[in-house]
Amino acid sequence: MTDTDFPADLLELQRRWYEAEASWSADPTEEKRAAFAVVGAELYAHPYWATVGNRHEAEMKLKQAVRPSTTSEPAA
Repeated sequence: MTDTDFPADLLELQRRWYEAEASWSADPTEEKRAAFAVVGAELYAHPYWATVGNRHEAEMKLKQAVRPSTTSEPAA
């Protein structure tokens, strides 16, 4: 499964989930937690999941497809 196998709106939801997670981690307010929960609920309920045989595997591939890079280039 590649990046293009996922619907564009699902890819965007996963990106928003990472952004909401980072925002809540940086500023753990109730407002940020609620925003994170809303995106998580939308992601969980997306109709795409009804089309896959192994949801867990598909979720892991989706996360890999849009996961923000945590590695940085070495300083020159």
